[in-house]
Amino acid sequence: MTTQPPRSAQDTPWLSAVASERAQSWSSSAAIIDAETPDFAAIPRDKTGARATAILALYESDLTNRPALQCLEWIANEIRLSKKLRQFAFSLTSETEKRRAEIDRRLDRYSRRSTMADILPVLRNILRIAIVEMELFPQTRTAVIISEAVKLAQTFDTEGSGRYVNGILGAMARDTGRK
Repeated sequence: MTTQPPRSAQDTPWLSAVASERAQSWSSSAAIIDAETPDFAAIPRDKTGARATAILALYESDLTNRPALQCLEWIANEIRLSKKLRQFAFSLTSETEKRRAEIDRRLDRYSRRSTMADILPVLRNILRIAIVEMELFPQTRTAVIISEAVKLAQTFDTEGSGRYVNGILGAMARDTGRK
């Protein structure tokens, strides 16, 4: 059973790689990028950081209508991801961008009280990335992917977001038989 997504992003522990106004916005028309004060040093240079990079690129793409891979390139350069981690982030981002509509339809079936369009953009992208990772990287344990998604939801939004992400991804994993 899934819970309703958190609807407030106020006073949340956002990495400041994006402006707080943008992080709190529900629509792309209200989004403004604050490229002057990003805190990319807060993002780790490991697989979690590569996932965060992909999420930020997709998030920026959602809000600005710029191609996600263009956003990814800039963010990955600022974070100074290694070549291997860039490739991982690239794989997640490009596949997610290609399949956004299909992934959102699948996720809509599991979010009983809302649609993906109603969910904060960052949560949408955390869920999208996790689904793609489950499909592209079957060698990665499902528990690891879900745990990383929950951790990123708590980092980018609130603790309640982690429960929401866990509920949706856990239900999907059970229904697809992924272990």
